[in-house]
Amino acid sequence: MTRNLFEYHPVLGYRYIPGLRARVRHEGGGYLVRTNGWGFRSDHDFTVPKPAGRFRIALFGDSYTAGEGVSNGQRFGDLLEEQLPQIELFNLALPGTGTDQQYLTFREYGAGTSADLLLICPLVENILRNLDSERLTQSSAQGELVMRPKPYFQLRAGELELRHVPVPKGVTPLADVPADRLPSNAEQVSPVRRRLRKINAAVDRRLPGFREWTQRVRHLSLPAEYRSASDPAWLLMSAILRQWIEEAEVPVVLCPIPTFAHLFKTASADDYRARFAELAEQTQVELIDLLPTLWEHPANVLKRSRFPHDEHPNRLGHRLLAEALAPHLERLTPAGQN
Repeated sequence: MTRNLFEYHPVLGYRYIPGLRARVRHEGGGYLVRTNGWGFRSDHDFTVPKPAGRFRIALFGDSYTAGEGVSNGQRFGDLLEEQLPQIELFNLALPGTGTDQQYLTFREYGAGTSADLLLICPLVENILRNLDSERLTQSSAQGELVMRPKPYFQLRAGELELRHVPVPKGVTPLADVPADRLPSNAEQVSPVRRRLRKINAAVDRRLPGFREWTQRVRHLSLPAEYRSASDPAWLLMSAILRQWIEEAEVPVVLCPIPTFAHLFKTASADDYRARFAELAEQTQVELIDLLPTLWEHPANVLKRSRFPHDEHPNRLGHRLLAEALAPHLERLTPAGQN
């Protein structure tokens, strides 16, 4: 990044710097980040109360939803507003967050949105982030890797206990972190992982489809923490979502965002789909499963929906997400129920 996009927040850990306009370098050619007075990516300030005749949706998620790699207007949330003129969408997503921080974002800002509906879009991998008390990030000064504290919950006797609030401000250089303190994203941002991604890219160029074939043969189910309804990581994630749903005063829609491994069918999605289906049935909330609709697209279209190296949706990917979501959301608006 060409400049720091975030500032400290005592409850969330960080948020975007309010009133920011920055061009971020990226393999896709760079993208524009604009933030509003609330400290979220938006070209306009969030106004309360809402205009008459609008159906307002508050959207929560991580970098897939915040739109890392694409400019504001190219994100699936912005595209939904174009496809469904009757809705107004507040995108409260923050990159790098887990479901825990997304729930805390709702507690900090959700009540002020006057939303008619909450759309919770946890990336499937967020189940691992909820386990972390710190995250590995790049320092804005020299680009070195540092451990940065984050808020987190512990599940004790069935009750959620919040830790690290206010969030400690200090950071720890990666070189000073013992192996047993490394967070879930340590492998993803490590120099070894970066070299491995380059090796994988070279294999893909020389033997197209070979690496994906080996993954299909192994039929990996990732993340493995979804395999059992009694897995501690799933118990924590589902407890956070249950408490969030109980506190919401408006309808909630759960829409898990699959990884590209699930989209390309190189990893099995059966387990995570089963867990979210069980949770939706138990809590009586609407569940949107994007995979059946996304799988209707030809494989070559799906392959073009992400960046070559950065594992985020590109402009095409966000358009496909918006098109998959739009019919479900339209059905939930007053116009769609008439």
